[in-house]
Order: sequence, then C-alpha cells, then structure tokens
Amino acid sequence: MNLRIHAFKDGITKLGPGVRFGLWTQGCPRKCPGCMTPDSQPFNGGFEAEVDKIAEKIIASGRIGLTISGGEPFFQAAALTELIEKVKAVRDVGVIVYTGYTIEEINACNDPNYIKFLNECDLIIDGRYIDELNDGKNGRGSSNQRAIAITDRYNNFVSEFGTKSREVEFFYKEDSFSMVGIPSKEMLERLKKLK
Repeated sequence: MNLRIHAFKDGITKLGPGVRFGLWTQGCPRKCPGCMTPDSQPFNGGFEAEVDKIAEKIIASGRIGLTISGGEPFFQAAALTELIEKVKAVRDVGVIVYTGYTIEEINACNDPNYIKFLNECDLIIDGRYIDELNDGKNGRGSSNQRAIAITDRYNNFVSEFGTKSREVEFFYKEDSFSMVGIPSKEMLERLKKLK
C-alpha cells in the first residue's frame, strides 16, 4: 500500500510532547482560508511512498512519538492505519493526529477505515482551521480546535493545550529551510512575503 505524502521530518519538538517523527499527508478538500500549508492541499501534489518504507524510517528514527498532519490524514486512513500497525509491531509509539474533521464527523461518517485509524491514535486535534479564530495559542491553529484524548497517554499535553503562546522550530539544509509547529498569524504573514 502507498501513501501520498507532503513531507516528513524526524526530530520535531513542537507538535506534541518529546522528540517526535512528523508526517504530513498530501491532499485536503477543505481549503481553509489562511491554511499554513496550502501546498499540501492538491491531491496530485507531494509524492508517493510505500507504507513499508515510511514505517522503516519511523522505526529507524528510534522515536516513541509520531505526529501526523496534512493535508487531511483521514483521506488516507487505511494506509495510515497500516503504517501505525507496522510501527507498533516493533515499538510502542504514541500517535497524535491533526485533522480538519471533528470527532463527531469522523464517528458519523460510518467509514470503517476512519474508525480503525481513529482507534490507532492516542490523541487527535480536531476541527477545521478558522482564520478569524486564530488566537496564537499552543497546539492549535484556531480556538475552535480541540485536543481529544483517545487514550490517556497524552493527558498532560491535553491539560496544557491552548494555554501558552505558540512556538516553532526551523530546520536548515544547504539552500533551504523548513518550519515545524504552528506559527503566529504575524509570523506566517512574514514568511509568506519571503517566498
């Protein structure tokens, strides 16, 4: 099985507790105004990768935390469930997923793949991004988004969710850089001007 991926990054620290492996899926129909990763929206963008290969990268990283964002991860629920199962067969990994759906929408859709994927998660950050509700608080893009514990693994993260200012981190290569985390609205505007 393959995944369509926007990006992945080992060693992130701003999208969940501890040092984590980050995976961003490709494809999202919501096209929320002000989205911080609009390049992840087209379904034909990004690149395809075999689930086995990505699982190997996550396992080799040694990380015990995996954060999945997008795009919209639930559009690739079956492949992501397989990925998490392969990683968990080797290592106990905590999974956080950012989704534009609410948990109520996920449960109401009656898609067995969505439910299987949800059951592999420890925590989801749910709800579409609403630019007018961007309050600059940690862990979320807008104040309507919620941290919903599926297990009790990240209870401390849930209790701190939305209570502090945001932080981001930068990763540099020879001729480029990438940012991980949720920037303030002002920082996002400044970064867009640099492109």
